[in-house]
Amino acid sequence: MKKGILALGCLTCGTYFYFKIPLPGFQIKGEPYQLLPKASKSDHPNKHFLTSLPMKTICIIGGGIAGCITAKTLTQQGYQVEVLDKNPSFGGLWYKNYDGSGLQYQREHYNIPDFPFESKEDFPHSPEIVKYIESYAEKFGIKPYFKFNTKVENIKQELDKTWTVITEEGKKNYDFLILCTGSYNKPYIPKIHGSERFKGKILHSSEFINVENEYKGKKIIVIGSGKSAFDVINQARKYGADVSAVMHRIHWLVPLDIDFFGIPLCYLNLSRFGGLFLDPYYSEKSWFDLVTGFFSPLYWHAITWAIKRGLPYPLQSKESYKKEKCFGDGVMDREISDEINQGNIMLYRDKVDEISENGVKIHGKIVPADIVVFATGFKREFFSLPVEKDGLWLYRNILIPGKKNLAVIGIVNTYCNPLYMNIQAVWLAEVLRGSVRLPKKKIMFKDVENRKTYTRDIISGDSTISFSWFPYPPIDQLLTDMEISRIRKPSRFKHWFEPIKPEDYKTVVTHRE
Repeated sequence: MKKGILALGCLTCGTYFYFKIPLPGFQIKGEPYQLLPKASKSDHPNKHFLTSLPMKTICIIGGGIAGCITAKTLTQQGYQVEVLDKNPSFGGLWYKNYDGSGLQYQREHYNIPDFPFESKEDFPHSPEIVKYIESYAEKFGIKPYFKFNTKVENIKQELDKTWTVITEEGKKNYDFLILCTGSYNKPYIPKIHGSERFKGKILHSSEFINVENEYKGKKIIVIGSGKSAFDVINQARKYGADVSAVMHRIHWLVPLDIDFFGIPLCYLNLSRFGGLFLDPYYSEKSWFDLVTGFFSPLYWHAITWAIKRGLPYPLQSKESYKKEKCFGDGVMDREISDEINQGNIMLYRDKVDEISENGVKIHGKIVPADIVVFATGFKREFFSLPVEKDGLWLYRNILIPGKKNLAVIGIVNTYCNPLYMNIQAVWLAEVLRGSVRLPKKKIMFKDVENRKTYTRDIISGDSTISFSWFPYPPIDQLLTDMEISRIRKPSRFKHWFEPIKPEDYKTVVTHRE
């Protein structure tokens, strides 16, 4: 008995010591924003991709957070950039979003590593996010590089592999082109029989603005089951509208206060530990996956059980939580969950049969409506680039093999978008200066095909490209390319169980590792 207690004590103390001691790869050194040396034209390792050396002019299309981060990263390394955006000011999608729109995850996950998002709200709304982005641009002196009210109509690659950008004002040629137009750039409304007969108003969620004046007291039907659908429902209810919702496919949107035996769900769900029980990233498959794969069903069964305890049945998805976690979930307002559970908001888990003159037909029944709001997401639009049905497949989610002098930043979503975009921008800067050596086109194509084939075996549909939303693997992949330690936490316990904090990567984005 005594030996057993001693052994247990040694095991627990040893485990505690193992998790508490600092990891050898964790270090912080140097002053911020070091200007890095660039390879000369003659010895640049990426001449097969960069044909205009030295790089003189870079065009960035998109003035949202991805465009701002990329502009800041490159100008700090001495590159001359010009940012084109169709809006009158900063913000991208956030600049003119629907009433009530806000972050899907807590503010601490939307931080930029070297510029904390200060707010009293856990989930700031669009106006505050726009101010945050503009403050970032002001702090780092990139405002002069932005050209607003400039809609890009098309792009064209010339024979010398430079890029011509065509706007309403004319054409301009650049040595390098970066697309930062995001995942959500073309509102999508499905075609439903009878829409033309409807006497009320049909609109996309992105057009749901001025709610207090235009929609107060109206009968509103919201079609869709993502974050925007719940935001629209919440805002409409706030101003006394009679709201019904049609959700053919329920997504796992989880109230923030759900825990697992007192442990906040984020410590299991958004940590490297939780990531062990997902399907491995395409480039990280190993024998250890057999071990985690064996326990994976039990792990996700336990997590799903914890979520279902705090989520009313009408809002429980029929999909496995693990499968949804591969490409998208989020946080739901607890108040909406309770309202649906109490029957104050009618929820129809069905398809829309057709739209009549005065309402929406669902399962043979007409539900009266003055307004129909389609919270049905966006289509991705990338000009004339080779987009497949399930997305634009890229090497490292940044480069198109065979397309010279072109990069894309920020089209794959994670729960900490600005951080991932920032690491992407730093990686691109390292490619431009010659520190990261790109493989030949054939190898880049093979890597993309491997990821595509592997991903399509796990999940299919329009969201396939977003499989890597769980941020650790793609971020680690970029860090490895840059020969930077993946370890961003001071202890093993935090490394495995604490969710990502963007500030952990501050020394990466300041080029001091």
